[in-house]
Amino acid sequence: MGNKIIGIFLLFIVGCNSQPETGTVTEKDGITTIKVDLDSVKDGKLTDYFEPEIEYLLLKEDENPDSQIGEIEKLIGFKDKIYLFDSYIGKGVQIFDRQGNFLKRIRNRGDGLGKYIEVADLQIEQDTIYLLAHPGKIIKFDLEGSFIHEIKIPVMGRTFYYDINSKHFFVYSGAKAENLVSEIDHKGSVLKSYFSSHPDIFYRSMGDRVNFYSNNNGFYFSRTYLDTLYTFNQNKFQPQIIFDFGNDAMNHEKMKEKELEMDEKVFWDYFQENCGASYSPFGFSNSKYILSRLETEGKGIVSIFDKQNKTHDLVNFYLINDIDESFNFYPPVYQLESNEVAIALQGPALYNQAVAKKQTMSDEDWKAYQEGKGKDFIEAAFYGKETENYVLMILKTKK
Repeated sequence: MGNKIIGIFLLFIVGCNSQPETGTVTEKDGITTIKVDLDSVKDGKLTDYFEPEIEYLLLKEDENPDSQIGEIEKLIGFKDKIYLFDSYIGKGVQIFDRQGNFLKRIRNRGDGLGKYIEVADLQIEQDTIYLLAHPGKIIKFDLEGSFIHEIKIPVMGRTFYYDINSKHFFVYSGAKAENLVSEIDHKGSVLKSYFSSHPDIFYRSMGDRVNFYSNNNGFYFSRTYLDTLYTFNQNKFQPQIIFDFGNDAMNHEKMKEKELEMDEKVFWDYFQENCGASYSPFGFSNSKYILSRLETEGKGIVSIFDKQNKTHDLVNFYLINDIDESFNFYPPVYQLESNEVAIALQGPALYNQAVAKKQTMSDEDWKAYQEGKGKDFIEAAFYGKETENYVLMILKTKK
C-alpha cells in the first residue's frame, strides 16, 4: 500500500512539542525544525552567502540551429560541461563547454527505442545522462549524447531522482496521482509507492520544477505546500526538515473547501489573497545551503538554510549585488558543480540591464565602471545583445 503521507499539522504538533521554545533552528531526534517568522525578512547581499566574484558565461548561438535555446527548464554542470534541458524550442538536452561553445543536442523525438514525445526531467549521475520522458520511460545516454538503453515505467513522471545508494529511480507523478512518489528499479518495476493521497493536505496541481534535492550522499523530497523535506533512509522516507510557519501557515482544510466551492478563476483570486505561507521547492541544495522560495500572499521571499552553522535567513526576493553592482537579481536556482550555482538571463535582458545602469551614471563614472568592476558584466551584456540565447551568472557559495 505504500507509506501514508504524514499530515502537515501532525508534523508540526510533534515537532513543536518536542522542541525547545527558543531559537529559530532547533533539532531533536535527527529532525530539524525551522520556525519561520515572516516579520524577520531582511534585505540580503550577495556577499552574505556567496564568494565576491561573478562569472558571466554566454551560451553561444552559432550557425547550427541546434544551438538555439528556448527556455531553460533545468541546468546541470558536470565535468566541465553544461547540460541543459530546453522545454520550448530544443525539446531535449543541449551540451555546451565551459567556454560557452555549443557541442551537441540530444533530441530523439518520435516513436520507438530511445525516442520520446516530450522530456520531463534531466539528471546526470556516474557519467550517465538520464532523461525522464513521455510516454512512460527513462532513457540513458552517455556524456556525449549517444543512446545506451531505455527503461519503460508504468507511472506518469513529472520529476525524478536516481539514487546512487539504492540504485533505484524515484519518480514524482504529480498531485493528482494515487501516490506522489514511486520507487522503480532498472527493469521498470515499481518496488514501492510513497505518500498516498491524504485528505488533510491541499496539494493543488503545481508545476514543481524541483522536487528532489541532493543531500550529501542522499536526497531530499518535497513539493509546494508540503512544508517538510524528507530524506530516504532505511527503505523509507523520513521527515528531515520541517518549516513551521505557526499562525501564518496555510489553512489546508479551508483551501480544500474553497477549491471545491469556487470555479477555477474565482478560487485562484481567493487563493492569492488568502493562501497564507508555505514552502516552495525552487532553488538548490549543496553542502552549504538549502536555498528555496516561500509561497506567501503576494510577496516573494527566499529561505536560506545554512546546513553547517544551523542558521536560517529570510531575505527579500532580489539580492543586493554588492559584488559588481550591475543589478540586483533573484537568487540562483541552478546547481552546477561543487559550490557553483547560477541564474540564467537571455542576452537581450542582460543588455537592457547594462543600458539601465548606464543611464544612472555620468559619462566619467560609466567609463570608470566599464573599465573596472563592471568590465565582465558590460562585456557579457554587449555580446548578449546579439543573441536570444542565455547568459549564465555563476556564483560560488561560501565554504
